[in-house]
Amino acid sequence: MASLDNDFNDNWDEFRFGKSDPVDIKRGRDKSLPHDLLRAIALTTMGASKQKARAVSREICKAIDFISPHTTNLEWLYANLADEESRQTLVDTLAYRALGHRKIKLAMNCPEFWATREKAFNLPREGEEINVGFLGWKLRKVSLECFSYPISIFSNKLANVTTFVHQQYRCETPDGPIECSPGDYVIDAGGCYGDTALYFSHLAGPTGRVASFEFFPQNLTVFRKNLEINSELAGRIHIHENPVWVESGKELFVSGSGPGTTVTENKVTQDATSVTTLKIDDVVGTADFPKVDFIKMDIEGAEQQALRGAEECIRRFKPKLAITVYHSLQDFWEIPQWVDNLGLGYKFYLCHFTIHAEETVLFAIA
Repeated sequence: MASLDNDFNDNWDEFRFGKSDPVDIKRGRDKSLPHDLLRAIALTTMGASKQKARAVSREICKAIDFISPHTTNLEWLYANLADEESRQTLVDTLAYRALGHRKIKLAMNCPEFWATREKAFNLPREGEEINVGFLGWKLRKVSLECFSYPISIFSNKLANVTTFVHQQYRCETPDGPIECSPGDYVIDAGGCYGDTALYFSHLAGPTGRVASFEFFPQNLTVFRKNLEINSELAGRIHIHENPVWVESGKELFVSGSGPGTTVTENKVTQDATSVTTLKIDDVVGTADFPKVDFIKMDIEGAEQQALRGAEECIRRFKPKLAITVYHSLQDFWEIPQWVDNLGLGYKFYLCHFTIHAEETVLFAIA
């Protein structure tokens, strides 16, 4: 309710979503009408008068309809997050999803964010250009030395910022960070172009190992090129050309491309290619990968299936978890509830790493 009069016209990520703000397109010539109307009926941003309650706007009704069916589960999640920062992140991200970018500005949208992104976007780019066929992205090699990483990489500009600068898979907590540590054996589910695998390899050091799962051919081409130009880190990384799932050997069908590649149990199109799954429990505990210390997942909505395929090793090793939950609203509570039901004493934290709805990560530590 306190956000109803907001109209942030600087809260749109043009690089990620293009230059056209759909709210402006939809409003057209009567863009200012809703706000003038709200002021005319005294629907202010402060107070909770009866008049305000009677004049609840269409936007608030839509937001309430979005949240109210899930109140019990969201209250469970709120109560089970381990610190106030995580609870505030939950409220903020839900408000953003319910009301949209013109009403809610997330904490990441600050001058420091834009300054860091400008620095990363302006890194010198060299060599060949790779067209990956996703949202018009063209990748060229950059050095990340200025951000203290001995890494050169073909990667998307946003991924460089999110992965290496804002460190999407690291969470500060009152008890210390949840992060990849030296010597860790890491599951990197959703390897894409290899940026997260290289990030984890750098942090894990010479005694660590990374098992990265990536199956889409175009992604693998870039991934392998990135390993070639980072040979020292590459020796700690093993690529599994399979999607992770609850079971191994299941045929799934591929749709999408790039970071948006998904797998489904049924063909989305008649010419959809198929891939064979591999569950994490069949990788961990082998001679090459005898343990697991950290599990990261960003696999376009398949996280719940993949976690079920890692239950045995989670019970055995109690690894640190960094699981994306932004692909569906239900993942916000269903994923931590599944982990909690294992009875291993995990504590949960929630972080968000963009100015829009993507990249919300659930962290858990036993």
